[in-house]
Amino acid sequence: MGSKLKGFIGETIIYGFANVFSRVFAMLLIPFYANYLGKVDYSNLVMLQSIFTILTFLLALNTGVFFYYYEYENPKYRKIVFTSWFYYELVLSLIFILLLLVGSSGIKNLLIVNSSNSFELVVSILLIGLQLIPYTFNNTNINLFRIDRKPKKVMVIVFFEALLTLIFVYFTLYIFHLGLIGVMLGQIAARTVIALAFAKTAQFYIKFRNFSSRLLKKIILYTWPFFIISIFGWVITSMDKFIGTQTLTDKTDVALLSLAMQLVIPIAVLADMIRMAVGPFVMSIHKDADADKTYQQVFDLSVFAATSVVVVVIGATPLLTLVLTNETFLTVIYVVPLMAMASIFSLAANQFTISFNLVKKNTIILYVTVFAGIIGILINYLFMEKYGFVVSGFSQLASYFIMGLLLFFIGRKVAKLKIKLLNSFYIIAITAIFVSITYAKSALVLSGDYYFLISLSAITLIFLAIVYFKTQRINVISIIKQLKGK
Repeated sequence: MGSKLKGFIGETIIYGFANVFSRVFAMLLIPFYANYLGKVDYSNLVMLQSIFTILTFLLALNTGVFFYYYEYENPKYRKIVFTSWFYYELVLSLIFILLLLVGSSGIKNLLIVNSSNSFELVVSILLIGLQLIPYTFNNTNINLFRIDRKPKKVMVIVFFEALLTLIFVYFTLYIFHLGLIGVMLGQIAARTVIALAFAKTAQFYIKFRNFSSRLLKKIILYTWPFFIISIFGWVITSMDKFIGTQTLTDKTDVALLSLAMQLVIPIAVLADMIRMAVGPFVMSIHKDADADKTYQQVFDLSVFAATSVVVVVIGATPLLTLVLTNETFLTVIYVVPLMAMASIFSLAANQFTISFNLVKKNTIILYVTVFAGIIGILINYLFMEKYGFVVSGFSQLASYFIMGLLLFFIGRKVAKLKIKLLNSFYIIAITAIFVSITYAKSALVLSGDYYFLISLSAITLIFLAIVYFKTQRINVISIIKQLKGK
């Protein structure tokens, strides 16, 4: 294993700890949401957070910031890059707050509204906008540390923001019984405390005299496709819940989709780990002679890690569901394996996009993502009413599979993509068989038999490890001997 790959793994692991802490704390809140919010408000909370996510997509100029930061080696110009981005985020956040204030009454109709929660939803929508201010500081700080290859500081920000969110939301729900509004206030408080704690870091980009509208235009021109890419990526994973509020006969089934999204969080953690590490890593080594070999190793390792996590998540789904909620949520087993499998293709597709970034053909990623997003919308819209919430899993699987396939073949033709799929194909094929068997035997889980799924998961993990080590020519015995020697 090369030193560069080891460096990538090291940074990825640190980002992983940060995301694990963040997601674990988020999962610890699920029982509180289930008990103190109920299925309707829990569904609304997830959709409100989705609205917040959409707004943050429009603030994200990360790709352009990373590109121009590495283009300029002069520290002064690097300050200009971050200052220009920060004030873009700040001004746009204020505009969003105003728009949410004016349009909150209309936006609430996208959620599950009843006679008792109308006012609460309007206030929560406004508070979603106010979160953007502390988010802007924290997001800029995180990306400054990422670009300087300081993952430990990223971990500190993410960890303490997640911990404080857990604490504040616990108090607002358990002690003060403030419902959705309390959750929003807890999130704002947590983000604000972290922003104040890292106020010193903000001095790097806070001085307005370093703002450059000319450079900001360049960054936006480089990045604008990713606004749409991010939105349609969100469409694939989150639009199902909004469509469900309109088409599902039982509106509380939206809560099952919300829980399914929470249960596949470990896979999202892994994807975030790789995404946060791979951007700066690739930009820093793409001119090296052995870059292609390193990319291939990163890709194969990413797919193996993703499939392993998928198998663990699916195997643990029944137990996690009972721990976090209750047996009325167990039917989530019908959709979690599909969403988990879809995440593998999503991760692979993200790896393919790197080649387009390097040759400045980001619009191709845009077209492919929009196409995949439209397919997801159509599948949910046409079939969810008849076949129920499980359609969401099939829509995500179809969308990400098509996205990955198109990006791979187009990338080989126009973006010098040299990644080979044979080794990863074996890994994905084993996982696909596992998911198919799990889906076919879902009734066993509903009847209370969890041993079959756990045993199948364990066997699959062993096969995945054997195939990965074999295809990568890794001598496990030799590695164990080296570790014992140390």
